[in-house]
Amino acid sequence: MRLSQTALVCISSVKNSQKTGFGPNRLQRKGTHFVGTEPPALKYHLLQDKKPTDEYGLQGTNHELPGTGKVHSKLPTKVHMKKDKVYAWCSCGYSGSQPLCDGSHNSIRIPDLKLKPVRFIPDKDMTVWLCNCKQTKNRPFCDGSHKLVTDEDKKAGLFD
Repeated sequence: MRLSQTALVCISSVKNSQKTGFGPNRLQRKGTHFVGTEPPALKYHLLQDKKPTDEYGLQGTNHELPGTGKVHSKLPTKVHMKKDKVYAWCSCGYSGSQPLCDGSHNSIRIPDLKLKPVRFIPDKDMTVWLCNCKQTKNRPFCDGSHKLVTDEDKKAGLFD
């Protein structure tokens, strides 16, 4: 069977374009991934195992610290938490691996917000929504505070 010149060009351009999306949004990107092909939120995080002396639930008092962090995103992240794993939620908003902490709050380039990561150990496998706007009163879980966040000028804190 002989293919027309146009068909050959179309086939070769599709092969070379690395388009991996599917469905009606196959050509639209969201961040670095095509819509529908994003990896799970915590796919690349190394999570510590619970120590026998640790209790389930919120750890320490970091969830009670005053103040709120920088708004990373107005939408929460859906996370499938596994039993006996330690999750450290970023409360400052500067982590590069949101919604979990990567230690960015210790950097000298980050303003001293006095915020520390909130550690949580689930007692069973569960699916939760973790806050990304960092304005929640129920740390680390979303309480809908992102609806009250107003848009600021993008350059407002650029040179602070």
